[in-house]
Amino acid sequence: MAYVGRFAPSPSGPLHFGSLIAATASYLDARHRHGQWLVRIDDIDRPRVVSGASQQILQTLEAYGFQWDGEVVYQSQRLSLYQDAISQLIQQKQAFFCDCSRKQIFQRHPQGLYQGFCRTRQLRDDANHALRFAVPHHSLHYQDLIQGNVIIDPQTELGDFVIRRADGVMGYHLVCAVDDLAQGITHVIRGCDLLVSGFAQRLISQALAGRELIYGHHPLAMSREHIKLSKSADSPPIDPLQAPATLWRALAFLNQQPPIELQNATLNEIWQWAFQHWSLADIPQRADIEVAP
Repeated sequence: MAYVGRFAPSPSGPLHFGSLIAATASYLDARHRHGQWLVRIDDIDRPRVVSGASQQILQTLEAYGFQWDGEVVYQSQRLSLYQDAISQLIQQKQAFFCDCSRKQIFQRHPQGLYQGFCRTRQLRDDANHALRFAVPHHSLHYQDLIQGNVIIDPQTELGDFVIRRADGVMGYHLVCAVDDLAQGITHVIRGCDLLVSGFAQRLISQALAGRELIYGHHPLAMSREHIKLSKSADSPPIDPLQAPATLWRALAFLNQQPPIELQNATLNEIWQWAFQHWSLADIPQRADIEVAP
């Protein structure tokens, strides 16, 4: 199977150090395996999109020396593709409509986990109804490239997740799985915060196309306050003018052990070293690692 990887940031703000780690790991793994590396902008949730962020993200990637294959794909331009997938899941009886409010869901489960209340109610499509995927009752597992064998009980750890919200916005798991299938993605390397998401996306991929992608989830970069670096946490953006030094730090975070003298090298020299020495097996399994601000 030809390797096809991807990096799919959401344009809710500029790239931060955690974003760079995910982009670097996915990019190097694709290039190391002589595969393709695609970039997709996950802008399906329009209220969260920051004006100009998509272009800023692409410019930052270019400034850091990333070179992607093909055209950049924007989720906001693929709505008909997602609607076709929803129609298929409904026809296959793997999705059901739900009119439960957040308050009702939390009243039934302290963590807000949805546990199939509307599965047998046979509600019809309505403007006030969300659409949920019916997860199986048996345990699920897959072999993660970094974390090893991962097992969950979907009833207690995932729940019947939303694939289209009541306001019509498509769910993250649905659009991610549909896009990965449409683009021929074979491998997804990303952060551990999306480990359980891999199960949801694998379920959709299986239902739509009988396919399962290969996943690898690396540790997360955390602040000294033990907060995950993220746009929602106002993590500082990475500086294109500091690209060589910041890329060296990303390689060190991923335990690639870049030599100290490489800190003073050019961006191209650092990438050439990384292409030659990349080792997915050296990435630690730890779920989070503290990094300096």
